[in-house]
Amino acid sequence: MSTSLRTCNRCGWVHMGVTRAFAENAVAEFNEYFAKQSQETKDLFGNKPASIHEYEHCGLCNGPHTDMREFTAGDCPDGCTIGPIIVEELSSASGVNS
Repeated sequence: MSTSLRTCNRCGWVHMGVTRAFAENAVAEFNEYFAKQSQETKDLFGNKPASIHEYEHCGLCNGPHTDMREFTAGDCPDGCTIGPIIVEELSSASGVNS
C-alpha cells in the first residue's frame, strides 16, 4: 500500500494518506468484527461501527480530505500518533478505482 503524509490546511493536523480502497476495506473489516461483539465491547468503541467518513475528514477539525497539503518537515513532532486520511491521488497513481 502506498502512503503519503498530508497536513490539514485548516488546523495543521498531520495524517497518513491511504487509498480509498484501503479505507473501504478497513471499514468493512472493522464492521465485520464489530457486529460479532458483545454490547460491552461495542460500548468501548462508542457503540458505533466504522464509517468511511472517518477517512474523509480531518481527525481534529473535521475538515475535508480534499483540503490537505503535502507534509513538510516540522509539521509534526517525532513520536506523534497520526491517523489515516484518503488521498485520491494515491488511488489514481495505483490504478485503483475509487
